[in-house]
Amino acid sequence: MKTKSALLCLAIALAIAISLTPTRARAATCAGLIGLHLPDTTITLAQLQPPGTFTAPNGQQFHNMPAFCEVQGISKPTSVSAINFAVWLPLPSAWNGKLEGVGNGGLAGAISYSALVPGLQRGFATASTDTGHTPTEPQLWLENQDLVIDYSYRGLHLTTVNAKAIIAAFYSRAPSFSYYSGCSTGGKQALFEAQRYPEDYDGIIGGDAANFWTHQMFHEDWVGQATVTPATNLSAANLELLNNTVLQQCATKDHGIATDPFLLDPQDCQFDPKVLQCSAGQSGNCLTAAQVETVQTIYQGVTNPRTGEQLYPGLPLGSELGWGPAGGQFLINRPISEGSGVSSYDFFRFTVFQIPPPYFWDYTTLNFDSDVTLVDKNFSSVFNSTNPDLSEFKRHGGKLILYHGYADPLIPPANTINYYQSVASTQSPYRLLHSTALALSETQGFVRLFLVPGMYHCAGGPGANIFNGAANQGNPTDPDHDILSALDLWVTRHQAPDEVIASNQTNGVINFTRPLCPYPQNARYKGTGSTSDAASFICADDEDDVPRNFNEALRLSGALIAKPGR
Repeated sequence: MKTKSALLCLAIALAIAISLTPTRARAATCAGLIGLHLPDTTITLAQLQPPGTFTAPNGQQFHNMPAFCEVQGISKPTSVSAINFAVWLPLPSAWNGKLEGVGNGGLAGAISYSALVPGLQRGFATASTDTGHTPTEPQLWLENQDLVIDYSYRGLHLTTVNAKAIIAAFYSRAPSFSYYSGCSTGGKQALFEAQRYPEDYDGIIGGDAANFWTHQMFHEDWVGQATVTPATNLSAANLELLNNTVLQQCATKDHGIATDPFLLDPQDCQFDPKVLQCSAGQSGNCLTAAQVETVQTIYQGVTNPRTGEQLYPGLPLGSELGWGPAGGQFLINRPISEGSGVSSYDFFRFTVFQIPPPYFWDYTTLNFDSDVTLVDKNFSSVFNSTNPDLSEFKRHGGKLILYHGYADPLIPPANTINYYQSVASTQSPYRLLHSTALALSETQGFVRLFLVPGMYHCAGGPGANIFNGAANQGNPTDPDHDILSALDLWVTRHQAPDEVIASNQTNGVINFTRPLCPYPQNARYKGTGSTSDAASFICADDEDDVPRNFNEALRLSGALIAKPGR
């Protein structure tokens, strides 16, 4: 009888224990995600896609795709918001347990389907957003504060939050680790995430960041004004002459290789374009006096005409070919009728000056004194991700990899160097000991900057420019050659990347490889072995690149006008 009573009590206890044990939620089917309830969000499509060739909603075709669950949705956090997003989910058996969010370019306005593909093929759940507007609608959205906030940071943040909820519903567990990768505007978004939403991602990759957005807009106009007249236009032949002369003078600076068609470290090059000025009666293989002045203006960077104060870095030495068609010709030789390049024309005529129909604005009327003051006061907090305080991201355990093409013809690499130094200025060795070297070393514990000699804007150029960044796929995917795998190793196993091996390729054939080194190191030839092989180089400290203080970096990075907050 006692035995029966004991068994009965045990059975009751087990039943109670089982009833109190949390059960794992049943995973939703792909189609079942259509009914998922998310704040201010509607899932508009949830459809299983077969393996093979996939045609994206924008018409792009992608081959060798795995089977995946395609999810589309729209978020409306305000009455005017319409943030479209896509989340692509590998089948549960193929999922690596991780999320990769990807960024945008320019003024965004489109889901980055091509950026979703590499991660999906590697087993990541991937997510992207159009940030709240489409290319077909008028750029008048730039006049609306809520829509600008959606574009700058809210759209990506909400997409990240929704992607994690969708992942949890589909796989019945949250991602083990979440990463983000973006370049240009995507680099700006990377820093907004680290600054405003430090718990969104465990690891972030930000390339060629347009994070000092407002002054980048002045820079685009500045270069446009410098080359607006026929007398100041720079032809492809002018740029080739200029670039060849720079390389002849500076290619071997700082242990560079004489035969390299790029500079190892443009900061160490001292070059005066006056050496190319035409002499009396000379008309070829030289620059006119007006062109020499134009080139000096571009190198100099945005400067206040009243005070002489530099407001933003100039384009780097060695980037000259990229100013023209080879690098996209983003900024030079633009007639007034076309407006200044990339995003600046729309930014100024809609956001800043709100020009009425027909929306024409003479970009040569921009004032680099009073208009800078106006923009800094009214628009910096919404458009700029320049806050150097990453303490919350660091406390979260986050890791951040920055990179920048050293021959970028659009966004000066000095801008990213300045931001990196501004972050170092917040570290205790600088605050307490005023040691820049120790502060940079401390910063490397959670942020690393890789400068890419000879790379144009996010991709391309004569240097080793392929390392599987946001726009330069084609390298092996191991941590030595792949920046996302290097980030994953840093986050999951605490092994920081001491180098990333990049390649220069033509139609998939490798021409040469070089190591990318964490700033303030650069790659130095060992003295033996092929200069086409990264194994012939080591990463070595470049003490010339360590400043005595960070005052100039703080001023030029936008840190002093940054307004933290969400």
